[in-house]
Amino acid sequence: MKKILYIFALLFCFSLSQAADKDDDEASPSYDTEILRKVSVLDIEGTTYDNVIITFKSNKPDYGRAENSKVSVRITDNEGKVIYKKKFKHVFLYIFKDGQIQVAKQHFVKVLIQRTSLFSDTFKGKIREKEGVYF
Repeated sequence: MKKILYIFALLFCFSLSQAADKDDDEASPSYDTEILRKVSVLDIEGTTYDNVIITFKSNKPDYGRAENSKVSVRITDNEGKVIYKKKFKHVFLYIFKDGQIQVAKQHFVKVLIQRTSLFSDTFKGKIREKEGVYF
């Protein structure tokens, strides 16, 4: 009897750990959000920029329809000069617990901002409008 209870407890703990791991990997779309992020190295279609500020603004689609969702991306340098400005349509803004930000459709990432290393506060990013970002 003790063995059966031990096995059930072990299975229960295992299922809880699997559910916790799943939550870390997934994020739901963020609506009506504005995020400002300082990025040390940003690659825009093959051109590299250093020390830029990227601003994301997402809207809430009408009636929950994905075809109306938009995310505006604006990139400025330290002096306030606009380097890049684009409004992506039919995409969502995803914010992960580890600080990663994505502007993406399902299985197609157009903008990716992530930490340079696990314990640093510096970020790097890529923007690929047509072919997507591979990571």
